[in-house]
Amino acid sequence: TVFWCFKASSLQDVVLVERTRLSEQYFPAVQKFVVLDLGLALVPVSGQTEASQLIIQMVHGQTRENPFRPRSSCRLFDPLVLALVQQVPGVGRVKAVTLLQNFSSIKQLCSAAPAELERIVGRASALKIHSFF
Repeated sequence: TVFWCFKASSLQDVVLVERTRLSEQYFPAVQKFVVLDLGLALVPVSGQTEASQLIIQMVHGQTRENPFRPRSSCRLFDPLVLALVQQVPGVGRVKAVTLLQNFSSIKQLCSAAPAELERIVGRASALKIHSFF
């Protein structure tokens, strides 16, 4: 039995398992370990050729955008900028997205008056944001 484990994206790991007549008896134990114990996705393949084709498809699929998935407003922001805004105490993902929708840059957010921030996120959060930046 041959195992391949690779990072499919920043959010999900995938384990490819060669499943043949010889390895069939071990598959349920491997499946239980990988899926239930490790919490990873398991994809059985018939051999190295199928594994390589699957990896190629997964890589190509990652570079293409799904036309049927609705665009989230978070995808419009640089992940590092979003992460930076979320470092402010009391600012989670929702408030960070709202702030970035109203202020197009960190510079604008830093120079915003507490009154401007208060209209968007409330008084307590506005004071925390203003003192943070």
